[in-house]
Amino acid sequence: MWMTCVSFQLMLATFNARKRPRNVQGQTLWPASFHILSMFPDCANPIHRPHSHPLFLSLLLQKLTQFDYLGLRLDLKMNMKAAVASILEKANKGHSLALAVPDSLRYDKLHSNPTFCSSPVEMLNLWKSCVLPHFLLYLHYISAASQVQILQTTLNRSLSTTLHFYGHPTALLADTSIPPLYITQNLQLAQFRFSLHSSPPDTVQHFLWNLGQPLLQVVPLYTLEDRMQTAICHVDPARRDPASPLPHNISLAKLLNKEKSFKKYLESQCSDQWRKHLELTLSNPPGRVRAYVH
Repeated sequence: MWMTCVSFQLMLATFNARKRPRNVQGQTLWPASFHILSMFPDCANPIHRPHSHPLFLSLLLQKLTQFDYLGLRLDLKMNMKAAVASILEKANKGHSLALAVPDSLRYDKLHSNPTFCSSPVEMLNLWKSCVLPHFLLYLHYISAASQVQILQTTLNRSLSTTLHFYGHPTALLADTSIPPLYITQNLQLAQFRFSLHSSPPDTVQHFLWNLGQPLLQVVPLYTLEDRMQTAICHVDPARRDPASPLPHNISLAKLLNKEKSFKKYLESQCSDQWRKHLELTLSNPPGRVRAYVH
């Protein structure tokens, strides 16, 4: 991921440098555009040949303002606005699919199942399969709290529309056992930090981890390193120092199972964080949602 971002910035710098003319033997020459030459020329499209080479098809390389890397959409400024827009687009498509499946089962002549829509459990499982993964897959790459809040608002609206429940969104999240996105993000960042720290010493990620540790005090805010450190402070303050001893059950786990055991431990810590979230959100007169705190 880091190498991809660096390559993207170097490509952009090279592209901008080629916009300036060069002085060659007293003549002002503009650099030629980048092209890809194909061994399979298309005779039907002669306009794709800006040069007179008879055996190759030349395709002009266009400047990219954004591109997808393993499903994550990156833009020039790396502010994750394109990624958030892509997540919302995929989630909306999944939401439409989740609403279309019950109607199809209700009126399909060959596979009719009219009772599917009447089961909230089935609708919730369908929504968790079609919509929820889009919000969680790249959540730890989203740095701005405002962007996480946009995703949270869209998630609440999609879940309410699917289950036809339009009450307090926190009550619905508690009913369906779906924690807020910022808590899930802290869990992912803390788990990712543990994965980097506990990786074998001869791996690249362990080398990068050791390289970045002395710079934690001077890294800019909202970088991945800073957010991992902040997340572990919220979820598990006792493990803020990577050299701190692990809980007893994690220390006894096999080497290949340590990360999985640590995730289960973090899930219990995030449950306590969610309880605090409910207490802060619902500290006013007790109501239906107040019951989830106790």
